[in-house]
Amino acid sequence: MVIVILTHGMFGEELLHAAEMIIGRQDKVEVISIQGGVSMNDASLKLEDILKQYKMECCLVFTDMFGGSPSNISMAYLDKDMVEVISGVNLPMLLKAFTMRMDSSNTLDQIAKESAAAGRNSIKVAGELLNTK
Repeated sequence: MVIVILTHGMFGEELLHAAEMIIGRQDKVEVISIQGGVSMNDASLKLEDILKQYKMECCLVFTDMFGGSPSNISMAYLDKDMVEVISGVNLPMLLKAFTMRMDSSNTLDQIAKESAAAGRNSIKVAGELLNTK
């Protein structure tokens, strides 16, 4: 499975860097950073090229914000068996995806659902946990 991180600015690059600090170097990870001055068409063509490069493998695309350009670009490539998109990427969900894809018995759907759940479950308000509020 290939993982694509498609985000505004350098957010995706930094997420990958942080994840690799924690669990080590990752293969089959592509980052597309939408910088000022980069056209949406250019980003779409980059994603299309990545999907062609890994045409025999499924792909999980992480984007930073649902409804934003990275998410909208990715949605055009949804394919229930080969391409899934998760918006709202954070470090815990990325780590979950990296570890789950090591087991070839995990499906794209399973990895997507469990990664999204890991991301949601990692969001905490410290004051609520510590009963200070």
